[in-house]
Amino acid sequence: MTTRILASALLAAFAALPLTAPAQGASPGEPAGTILVANMNDNTVWLIDAATGARRAEVKTHIAPHEVVLSAGGAIAAVTNYGLQQGPGNLVQFVDVATGAVTHEIEVAGYQRLHSAAFLPGDSLLAMSSERTGEVLIVGVRDGAIRRTLKSGGRATHMLSLGGKWIYVANIVDGTVSRVDPNGVDSTRTWPAGSRTEGVVATPDGLEGWTGSMDAGVVTGVRGDNGQVVARIEGLKVPYRLAVTPDGATIVVSDPEAGTVVTIDRKAGTIIHSIDINAASQAAGLGTAPSPQGFMLSPDGRWAYVSANAIKRVAIVDIVAGEVVRFVEAGNAPDGIAFSPVTGR
Repeated sequence: MTTRILASALLAAFAALPLTAPAQGASPGEPAGTILVANMNDNTVWLIDAATGARRAEVKTHIAPHEVVLSAGGAIAAVTNYGLQQGPGNLVQFVDVATGAVTHEIEVAGYQRLHSAAFLPGDSLLAMSSERTGEVLIVGVRDGAIRRTLKSGGRATHMLSLGGKWIYVANIVDGTVSRVDPNGVDSTRTWPAGSRTEGVVATPDGLEGWTGSMDAGVVTGVRGDNGQVVARIEGLKVPYRLAVTPDGATIVVSDPEAGTVVTIDRKAGTIIHSIDINAASQAAGLGTAPSPQGFMLSPDGRWAYVSANAIKRVAIVDIVAGEVVRFVEAGNAPDGIAFSPVTGR
């Protein structure tokens, strides 16, 4: 476990950079803030001004940055570097969102292919999924020391999500969802939820975990305490990533194969909107297969910031109206994404 403080010469590389194409400004009602998008093939994270669509900073990462997660209030971002099959995939960089500077990085010694992450309350600890070992690691933000190692109850543990006092994870190989106690007191509970379950979201009250079967095209909601299936929504192609609005009323799903972002009424278990990202991309002259993948909701739950992986763009989606309002430029193979209310300075 190591911590590296980066030199000022390296930080200078994160200065604001101009866009190569004119940016499109925000629509009425969009919040001010910063979009942070991880560009896997460029090994960068771009910080984009949400109001103008302009890239204001670029962070050089390690190999294959996959996910970007935020501290409470959005002041600090953590970037997971997934690495190659051979490694290392255990480096996490921390970025000051206001300045675009990397404050420090940690190495989680002894592990590879660490993927998803979330700040725990208080922002001093980070929960991380260990895909190769089927574990959830609780890691110190400052020193990278592993405080707790928690079994996920499954194989190829990929995405994780916080809800209430629980962590929910999706286990790809087993097609399961697990509820994990970050304090390590209560035992992990694991429930069947389909096949090739990669994305997951916990409801704000922590009662349910929702996931998508990428083989069957089905979204499933499961009670974390007893495994009861509370909803099963068919008709998608590859439900890839999931989120939930802050009020817990709406589940949001990206489907890169269908080229859609789908909103689901959590209580009714029915589809509200199937938002056609493909059609919007074609109308904007950006191609017919943008592949919407990672996304994050704004704090009010109205706006989705979606990585359009195949066209090097972020789609900004009004999930209440059910429409794409604009695209902004991203790097090569944008994937993990976050939205912070913090603006640049």
